[in-house]
Amino acid sequence: MTQNRRPRRWLINALFAGLVLLAALGFWLALRTQKGPALCARADFGMGAVERLPLDTDHDYYYEVGGYIVHLQVRDGEIAFLDSQCPDHVCEDFGWLSQPGQWACCVPAGVIVTIEEAAS
Repeated sequence: MTQNRRPRRWLINALFAGLVLLAALGFWLALRTQKGPALCARADFGMGAVERLPLDTDHDYYYEVGGYIVHLQVRDGEIAFLDSQCPDHVCEDFGWLSQPGQWACCVPAGVIVTIEEAAS
């Protein structure tokens, strides 16, 4: 009689383990596909000139500001100063911005980029 119970216990344990793994996979997929609020980059050029750049579309932006040409690139939900004609290029060292509150600036050109939630 004990021989018949062992295959059953193994089967029950295997089914339970499979259900736990399936639930964990479903939880992982749900977390991975959740999207936060839509974000944009607020490019402030001074003297009231502001432009909002969506981060959900890859695009290159070129601006002539303060005698310099500034190249901002949006790629994969992030933005960066890709190239600037300013003398020190510190703005390029800020790297890629993707989280609300992150910022970068090109002081010689007078451009400040801040990540914020997009207006709905």
